[in-house]
Amino acid sequence: MNGKAEEIIAQTLVGAGARVITYTPTFGGNGIFAEIGRILGKALPVSFNEETAYAIGHGAALAGGRSTTLIKSHGLAKAGNAVIDSLTAGVTAGFVPIVIDDRQGIQSDNIFDIHAFLTGIGIPFRVANIADISGEILESFAASERLQLPHAVVVEATDMEQSVPASSRRLPDCGRGYKREIMKHILCPFFCDYQLRVLQAKQAGMDWQDIAKPAIPRIPEALPDKWKPLAAAYRPLFTVFRDCRGELVTGETGVSTLFAFPPFHAVDITTFMGGSLPLAIGASLAGLRNVWAVTGDFSFIAAGHLGLPEALQRGIPLKVLILYNGRAETTGGQPIPDGTLEGILGGYDRYVRRIRDPQNFDETESVLREASAANELRIVAADYRTNHNPLG
Repeated sequence: MNGKAEEIIAQTLVGAGARVITYTPTFGGNGIFAEIGRILGKALPVSFNEETAYAIGHGAALAGGRSTTLIKSHGLAKAGNAVIDSLTAGVTAGFVPIVIDDRQGIQSDNIFDIHAFLTGIGIPFRVANIADISGEILESFAASERLQLPHAVVVEATDMEQSVPASSRRLPDCGRGYKREIMKHILCPFFCDYQLRVLQAKQAGMDWQDIAKPAIPRIPEALPDKWKPLAAAYRPLFTVFRDCRGELVTGETGVSTLFAFPPFHAVDITTFMGGSLPLAIGASLAGLRNVWAVTGDFSFIAAGHLGLPEALQRGIPLKVLILYNGRAETTGGQPIPDGTLEGILGGYDRYVRRIRDPQNFDETESVLREASAANELRIVAADYRTNHNPLG
């Protein structure tokens, strides 16, 4: 059966079992997205930011749900940090970004060489033969699951009206669900050399399972001296949090990520600064429950807050823990202007809960357990700015 390329792409994505589909509006993508909504019988929400949309798809794939994001070539460049980290962290189920190119610059600020960008960034990809677009998407899902990496498909925006055949092929179930593997999924200095060697082996199509693994450190003994005071300040909070956490906890670059290690086991997946919220949203959409995102105030202000509209419009009871210390603690201690975080949180005031003394076990447990039990968004701000903060 033939149809317009945009219709066949939509049918193939749904037929492949893509449980999570994100989209930032773009020339050449509107028809695909509209057809997906028609097939599913419901209007799907659009995303406002490409990095957030990509990270939602990645979070779903890590959690074991096939996913895709429909994204313009320029938008993929904008999402570059999320793309790089998705390669290092890998995937569990297939993640196939559909990259919509505009080689003629019809609705773009310039003509961008997406092929060179994809090659340079290292993500496996194929430039679609539009006449076999259905088969190529299915091949990319299979390749993604075989390599345990995202696998992109580049399509030309002006080809969407072409008549192309659908494929009769069907993909078997992925067969893999989420499994906590912090050496693969916690991106941090302790593991980065190992993770690079694994990625290089995957990209070369080589067996990576026998690459020697580093030791998993214990906290706080393994930390550099400069990080130990910060870990000491966070320790009471994470001592309580590890008993309140849900099925999955996402994090991001910073000392809080290191509470993934024993004896805390309080974080499961971390990527870029600001990535914890969209990763958690993707995992929720893939079927995990009571998912938490742990972020620092600087990261949340920089990019993490972009995940809040995504959670609300999808009705996801996301739980967010913000370490509120008023500065970029792990990157030099640069101060955050007073009122910046409060200004962002002001629009979400009904969902905000505060831990005014994170050294107080009773207060911390009360706030975290209320948030964990809530069936709606919760944003917990743990205040480390005050006089009881051992950091001063």
